[in-house]
Amino acid sequence: MAIEIPTLPEQLPTSAPRFVGKEVNRIEDPALVSGTVEFIDNLSLPGMLHCAILRSPHPHARVIKVDTRAAAALEGVEAVLTGEDVGRWCAPAFTAPEGWGSYCMAVDKVRFVGEPVAAVAATSRYLAEDALELIQVEYELLTPVANPDEAMAPGAPLLFEERGTNVIQSREYTWGEIDRVFADADRVVSRKFRWNRVGANPTETFGCICQWDLADNSLTCRGAYQTPRFMGLGRAASLKLPANKVRIITHAQGGGFGGKGGPRGTDIAALLSRKADGRPVKYIEDRMEYLLAGGGQSWDRYYDAALALQADGTVTGFKVRLVDDQGAGAEGYGTISAAKPLAAFTGNYRIEAASYDLTLVATNRAPTYPYRGYGPPPHNLVLESLMDIAARELAVDPAELRRRNYIRPEQFPYTVPSGNEYDSGNYAAVLDRVLEMADYRALREAQAKARAEGRLVGIGVVSTVEPGVFDWNAYATVGVPGVGVPEGVKVAVDVLGNVTVAVGFNLQGQGQFTVAAQVVADYLGVDMNAVKVATASTDVAMPHFGQGGSRLGVAVTGAILGACEKLKQTFCLLVAHLMHTGPEQVELMNGRLQLKGAPEHGMSIAEVAGVMLARSDLLPPGMEPCPEATFVWTAPNRNLPDDQGRCRSYLTAANATHIAQIEIDRHTGQVKILGYFIVDDCGTRLNPASVEGQLQGGVAQGVGAALFEEYVYDPQAQPLVTTFVDYLIPTIHEVPMTTKDHLVTPSPFAPLGAKGCGEGAIHTTPATLMCAINDALSPLGLEILETPASPHRLWKLLHGHGAA
Repeated sequence: MAIEIPTLPEQLPTSAPRFVGKEVNRIEDPALVSGTVEFIDNLSLPGMLHCAILRSPHPHARVIKVDTRAAAALEGVEAVLTGEDVGRWCAPAFTAPEGWGSYCMAVDKVRFVGEPVAAVAATSRYLAEDALELIQVEYELLTPVANPDEAMAPGAPLLFEERGTNVIQSREYTWGEIDRVFADADRVVSRKFRWNRVGANPTETFGCICQWDLADNSLTCRGAYQTPRFMGLGRAASLKLPANKVRIITHAQGGGFGGKGGPRGTDIAALLSRKADGRPVKYIEDRMEYLLAGGGQSWDRYYDAALALQADGTVTGFKVRLVDDQGAGAEGYGTISAAKPLAAFTGNYRIEAASYDLTLVATNRAPTYPYRGYGPPPHNLVLESLMDIAARELAVDPAELRRRNYIRPEQFPYTVPSGNEYDSGNYAAVLDRVLEMADYRALREAQAKARAEGRLVGIGVVSTVEPGVFDWNAYATVGVPGVGVPEGVKVAVDVLGNVTVAVGFNLQGQGQFTVAAQVVADYLGVDMNAVKVATASTDVAMPHFGQGGSRLGVAVTGAILGACEKLKQTFCLLVAHLMHTGPEQVELMNGRLQLKGAPEHGMSIAEVAGVMLARSDLLPPGMEPCPEATFVWTAPNRNLPDDQGRCRSYLTAANATHIAQIEIDRHTGQVKILGYFIVDDCGTRLNPASVEGQLQGGVAQGVGAALFEEYVYDPQAQPLVTTFVDYLIPTIHEVPMTTKDHLVTPSPFAPLGAKGCGEGAIHTTPATLMCAINDALSPLGLEILETPASPHRLWKLLHGHGAA
């Protein structure tokens, strides 16, 4: 039966909306604040062992011998795992592009500091850690390559000898007549930028409990998994198991942001369980392991970029050359983060031609992984910084230059040069509102006064697009082909009218359980307290992807609307049969299936479910006694990419403009944020409170990336950051409480008009702060083009200029 899914707010005909669009209380929070949520480290299983991992101290070395005899003889040690076991039982991790992945443990050589070389399962973590000290490893040291220049040099040591190169991929995308546009430009501005590695650093590090059933050769993994279905498929491939023999039970997650990692730790714990006769094995990553080699390092980038402009400030062309340091292979889907900028390559602007020269390089740093935003935050920094530089050279206010180049409201849906389609927006209106809210004129007047006093005060005005609801086609050019990312749910009604929604994703903090409950409650006309949202394990869940790519609020809404529509049609058939009328005469309204011409005649959804479950003799022929429905939603109108990567890769395009006012202390280089203002447009705000939380959290991470955070390596590829003493993250004292407002231009393509907002402000905040800093430095003729703009880096810049 074909199902027509409602797509706009006014197309929720089954009840008067009571919850969608309202700031309702989150249904997840009572368990969280009362401490009853079971995170993975709270769980203990009978006979459970504990895993500890021995990691390489060398960035590049052959493993000659691993002697585990003393460790295996230690009382309490039940299993020891080495590369020999892994090479016998496993396959290398799937990577994109294919062939650039390692095993979960070093088999022949280590390629980065922190790579596992052995692991122990013991009756306690303390014993397991003690046993690691008894393992003797003999290495043959190899010359490391610490950065892309070294890795690409002729005769450079190779990480993967069989590949014959350290270049994972190199290609150029060209959209439009880029050479002509630059040749005809009245002005070209260009700069080189360096974005140093940052990381997700969630409160909870990765953890899992794995149990190998030796009787039927199956595996159950419990853990803090962000995308459980894909984790299960990956484990089946790497551990050489049938996919239906791997069961993932995902627990509530204490933060993730993409950088949770998990494949290596899960495979190691699973293999230890296999060696320990099927006893469950728990592995909890400690903070030093996470910082050293977990799943959190992202965006190690070198940019060379240019804008072409006409004399009136019209931007006509944008060139980017990116060399991306992927670390020790492509195993963490870091390649995807280099491809995602294709979805919004030219930002908010009407730019007729663009090019993207992309080179992905392997070095002896830790592999890079996804991080919130998945790639555009550094790209946005480059584009928006060039816009500011152009504004200074043209003596045009940076806000005005952006306005002149915005995509206009009447041009939506708008296809950008890189092929993606933006659904809707009114960028000038967003800019006007934030300028008014910040009192931009007064900010500039205050800045002029401060400069006259010798103070370094700067203002940043930045606009960005947040692509939402991704499709795999966006990543086909870096080795991840496919079209369609499913999100499935099951909606079930019991005899008392309570509703259970089974989803494939876990509790991660974004409030998606609440959104699911809001949509179900409004559609079926029940109270939110009657709705329970539960996470299904991968062996019984509908096809799903879960969190990632600013998609879940939109995707799960589409899936729920589809399932509820199916339920409604079935319920209408039953009530029509019982009332001897046609199903077209029955409507679902405010929780009742009633006759359209006589609404006093009808049945509640509880009564309908009761008939189905308790009086199947009353059902029409062929109807199942099952008040449940499933639906799997995918974004419509996706298409395959052409030879230049052009495709409709994301369904929605949220947008925002941020304004920051900062001051740099001449004597310390410290940046103080004096004010921060945001106006965003993410379409229909399904739960405004959740959107506000996502924005504020994104600002915090953006402040960290712009001002504090950096994974530092020395010239020998040795990491210099292993604790929060070295890796600085902002506290509540450094993150401003922002002033916010919003516009709503509903998406014409997405369920209920909502757009993705989960990655939110991290797309915009780093660029806003860096533009504000460079605005403050401009009277001195200085600029900083490397992140983070830490106090030390700024102090050196000022000191070298003699302005300190």
